[in-house]
Amino acid sequence: MAACALIPIPKGKNNSGTDSVNFRGIALSSMFGKVFDLIFLNKFSDGLFKSTLQFGFKPKHSTSMCSMVLKETLAYYTVDGGSAFCTLLDATKAFDRVNYCKLFSKLMSRSIPPAYLRLLLNMYTNSIARVSWNGVFSQSFKDENGVRQGGIASPVLFCVYLDGLLQWLHNSGAGCYIGYVFVGALAYADDVALLAPTANAMRKMLRIYESYGSEYSVTFNASKSAWLFITRRARSSNSTVQFYYRVTLC
Repeated sequence: MAACALIPIPKGKNNSGTDSVNFRGIALSSMFGKVFDLIFLNKFSDGLFKSTLQFGFKPKHSTSMCSMVLKETLAYYTVDGGSAFCTLLDATKAFDRVNYCKLFSKLMSRSIPPAYLRLLLNMYTNSIARVSWNGVFSQSFKDENGVRQGGIASPVLFCVYLDGLLQWLHNSGAGCYIGYVFVGALAYADDVALLAPTANAMRKMLRIYESYGSEYSVTFNASKSAWLFITRRARSSNSTVQFYYRVTLC
């Protein structure tokens, strides 16, 4: 079995240290696991992503590139008094909610040799962990879902997990375009920005999120999510527009 130690890291200085929600568990993997992750990414990272809308943990991509596309899209739509809607979504415990069956189903469509997939599957489905706190270890327990925060390959695997959502949004026809290029959804790992020219188009994209989230156990944090109406008009006519996202607890 693959084993790792989880080190609880506080999410913020002002959060209560008595609530487990305010801690993020960073995984310390074995040397074998780290070496395997490096080999896996070195051989297959270029073929793992199908959507061009994901900017996180991809070769020759960065947060700066994602921000630039976002700013240029909004500038394109607001020139000469135009307008656009932007919704910024934050996923709750995104890495912890990854379903192994659905993740490996996606990996199987990436033309990865079966030997690598079997080894990776065995490492995840037979993984055990224990919490380390001030030099004291908890009892071991089995990981049944999620990719390890702090793992070398974990962010890339999560991006693969979210790849279907970006493709679905692209194929929906809703959202912003620059020419014939769809730029209605921009993602950096689990942080996603939706861009739409109208309120109805934004609602359609949020319904797609809702459907995908229900199927793949992706829940978005309403307190950390927000929407913006961007325009160069002197007076906004969309101050009463509302958007809703129904959260399904898993």
